[in-house]
Amino acid sequence: MASPSTRTEFKSYCLRRLGFPVIDINVDDDQVEDRIDDALQFFQDYHFDGVEKVIMKHKIQQIDIDRRYIPIPEPIIGIISIFPFDNSNASVNMFDLRYQLRLHDLYDFTSVSYVPYTITMQHLATLNLLFSGKPAFRFNRHLDKLYVDVDWTRDMILGQYIVIECYRKLDPDTYTGTGTANVSSSTTQVIGNSSAFMSDFIPGDEITINSQTKRILTIDSDASMNVDSAFSSVATYQTMTKTGVSDVWNDRFLKQYATAMIKKQWGENLKKFGNVPMPGGVVLNGQTIWDEATAEIQKIEDEMQSYNILPSNMLIG
Repeated sequence: MASPSTRTEFKSYCLRRLGFPVIDINVDDDQVEDRIDDALQFFQDYHFDGVEKVIMKHKIQQIDIDRRYIPIPEPIIGIISIFPFDNSNASVNMFDLRYQLRLHDLYDFTSVSYVPYTITMQHLATLNLLFSGKPAFRFNRHLDKLYVDVDWTRDMILGQYIVIECYRKLDPDTYTGTGTANVSSSTTQVIGNSSAFMSDFIPGDEITINSQTKRILTIDSDASMNVDSAFSSVATYQTMTKTGVSDVWNDRFLKQYATAMIKKQWGENLKKFGNVPMPGGVVLNGQTIWDEATAEIQKIEDEMQSYNILPSNMLIG
């Protein structure tokens, strides 16, 4: 049997691991789906293979300035930092100190030492941190709003991009975006109808519209975004999908954890009736199944905490 690559195959794998079809698993299909969702959520929240680090850029619009926050797509579960968006590091003119250092002191790396240059650049970075600093921000994954503690009327420039370093959960299922979209063969712009581009996707995602797959370059609003190339044909009122990361379904930890969760549900269903007699005189003990599953879940979670979490930032570098 091939490794599971879809939700259906994953569900069948978990049930077979519990004994199906040799043994009748007394769990409703909806209960199985719920336990898989619970296992996937735990995997995305606590396992480092359940998320990916991404760099997301957002174009500042007037509505952002008016409401004083930036909408964040639902798949984003944590924000690490915001890149400074002042102009202190953008100068490349001939009067810039770094330009002069490179021009006069580093014309040939083979004949001069780069130690003074490195120390000077570190000093400049420290001065920039002291006088400009990094923008402070507040974010809660359940609100999907990024609050940046700056003067929005002065520091946020209409049309400027803000760059955000964040973590996004890996979704193994194919995701269908909100609303529909219209595209043409003469432009790279995608126009949405009752869409929510900003909450459904982020730049860099590959989306499929009318059997054509494109990569998102920018998202200008909830109803407008640009992709990397024009579509080959016109499409109107088409759904937008994003293909999931199917390899997640074959993760060793997720398979073990989901199976144990379904087993616990099985025991939960049976233990309400005490010892259930089966044909042939066999007695099915729901409490025993529940106890075994609970112990397995605890063991898997302990192993995950020991081996599969990222080290603390204090220990990096």
